[in-house]
Amino acid sequence: MASKFSTRTPKEFNLFRKIFQYIACNIVILNIVRVKYNLKKTKGLENIDRTKKYIVAGNHITGFDPFSIAATLNMTIAYMAKVQLFEKFWSMLLMDGCGAFAVDREKVEVSTIKTALSVKKTKWHLGIFPQGTRCTNGKLENFTTGFASIAKKMDIDILPVGILIKENPKSKKKDIQFSVGPAISCKGSIEEIVEKWATTVSKLAELEYTPIIA
Repeated sequence: MASKFSTRTPKEFNLFRKIFQYIACNIVILNIVRVKYNLKKTKGLENIDRTKKYIVAGNHITGFDPFSIAATLNMTIAYMAKVQLFEKFWSMLLMDGCGAFAVDREKVEVSTIKTALSVKKTKWHLGIFPQGTRCTNGKLENFTTGFASIAKKMDIDILPVGILIKENPKSKKKDIQFSVGPAISCKGSIEEIVEKWATTVSKLAELEYTPIIA
């Protein structure tokens, strides 16, 4: 059943889902994040050209990340989400309402790629977490290169986002910081695009990263 959510047509990224996503992200989840963390002012918003579409790609730390990014960057984003999130009712309702679509990490379906490409025909941005799953070990690793291939097929630049969570000696809560780096052109090679993304995000999120390209 969950696999049916791997397919979306442009008309499904409609006003209802845009409003649903705004309420879920800005009013509900971002306030939950504020209770759990000290939410710092988002850095690098000047790097966003509001006249362009992007593939928004960041590191992944918490389950709140896709919603927090959409809210703090003030963007309507259609996320590629793991198929398991569509298997339970409440999670499925949230994902579907926010316009996310399912991807099977073991076997990416053609319909998933077609849906990603269809986002370009809408006013939405595409959201991808190259790491695929949450990583809290302080390293940027185990990420795939598929997002760069999709960027080239869509002919859309990548907007790198770094998420940093660190201790605050003056508070019982940890600080959480969202930072946006300069857009990465989709015109380079897959390797160059991935390396620029990884280098940028590792700096924004203060993550340990070993360059692939010397």
